[in-house]
Amino acid sequence: MKVASFLFAVLFAASLTFAQSDMASRNTKGDPVPADTIPPQNFPFPTAFNFNYAGVPGVSGGTVGAMFLNGKYYLNRWNSTMMYRYNPDGPGGGPGTLADSGTYQGSVRDLTTDGTYLYGGNAATAVYKIDPATLATLSTITLTGGSTRAIAYDPNRNGIWNTGFGGNLFLHSMTGTLITSIPSTLTGKYGMGWDSIAGQPAYLWVWNQGTGSTTNTLHKYNIQTGLEEANYTFTLTGASTGIAGGAEVCVVNNKVLLLLNYQNFALVGYYMRDLNIIPVEFSSFSAAATGNNVVLNWTTATEKNNSGFEILRKSESGDYKVIGFVNGNGTSTSPNNYSYIDNTVQTGKYSYRLRQIDYDGSSAFSSVVEVDINAPSQFNLSQNYPNPFNPATTINFSLAVDSKVSVKVFNSLGEEVSILTEGNFQAGTHNLNFNASNLTSGVYVYTIEASGIDGTNFKSTKKMILNK
Repeated sequence: MKVASFLFAVLFAASLTFAQSDMASRNTKGDPVPADTIPPQNFPFPTAFNFNYAGVPGVSGGTVGAMFLNGKYYLNRWNSTMMYRYNPDGPGGGPGTLADSGTYQGSVRDLTTDGTYLYGGNAATAVYKIDPATLATLSTITLTGGSTRAIAYDPNRNGIWNTGFGGNLFLHSMTGTLITSIPSTLTGKYGMGWDSIAGQPAYLWVWNQGTGSTTNTLHKYNIQTGLEEANYTFTLTGASTGIAGGAEVCVVNNKVLLLLNYQNFALVGYYMRDLNIIPVEFSSFSAAATGNNVVLNWTTATEKNNSGFEILRKSESGDYKVIGFVNGNGTSTSPNNYSYIDNTVQTGKYSYRLRQIDYDGSSAFSSVVEVDINAPSQFNLSQNYPNPFNPATTINFSLAVDSKVSVKVFNSLGEEVSILTEGNFQAGTHNLNFNASNLTSGVYVYTIEASGIDGTNFKSTKKMILNK
């Protein structure tokens, strides 16, 4: 009987296809989250699953894969030709039972997909096009710039982003022609994923091995502007324990997940959003100079839990700063129009963007718009606004050249009641706030005297009404 059992076991093992003899490897008990895969407090995405494969024979050595395609998780080893496919029946929809395993080209550090094929970067100049069913290499794309340690398919541009440990982020066509690049000073890049929401900018998530192999860092790049908009530091429990491997943004059971591989240790999925739920879908965003002001207009097609929009402005030599806030419409399936007037600008070139904020505190950025404010061609004192007023109003004036300026307020008897400013101003448009809470109702006048650096002298007076 023992001999018969042994022969049956041998025959059964021989009949297995695609290395199904590895099926005993599984993780279904919901192990606690390993300490080195707990994200930092400012990380916006909760953990959907944490598949710790460190103790799984075979899988544990050199595994860097972070991919979900055709209902399976793909975990490849970079230091061998082995690739493992797991079913999404583990805790949180993560890898659970091993579906099968097989051999592939090998040497791939990061995987990406166009929805039909797998693509793998060999950390040199090659991208392998891989059949996801057989794991056979169908063709090789040779790139003209950068390394392929980290790669990400971009459906908007039908190309592949690639980068090495160091160097910039490059975008190549599917034939290997260099299209564009984004500057990067990171020195441990290993995985990359592409992400976009309809009506919003597309982003690259770059998974980076940090300093001294004790941290991983995750970086969010805006593809349109080339700017890094956010970064997060993940502290590891020990040197090289779970250093950054592959990365990808995938759809699993109608949920958009950011998959990050902690090399040789764990694959973690972070929940980004439901596939069919778009917090805010921008349909337009524009900026226009109107006189001394910049008028921002934007429209949303749909909104979900939208608290509102921070208005951010950046000058040519400065950083983005919040200059205002506009309330959102909560949840809406119909278009909504918004407007904001920036009346605090001077001559120069400005960039604007919106930071949309949900009720839960999560946020997303709009695209960037730019506008030029030209220097006024002549001196001018504008009528205050509002007028009549109570108790505050704004006074605008324009200078054709840099000037020494004095602006004063007088009552109807000609008595000076306030000096709004005395000093040097650059050419351009300026705003002064006047608060008359300590004055009585009546007619007042305000005057400006400006002495330009070119010898020009300008004087002007206007009336205003305080109506309490």
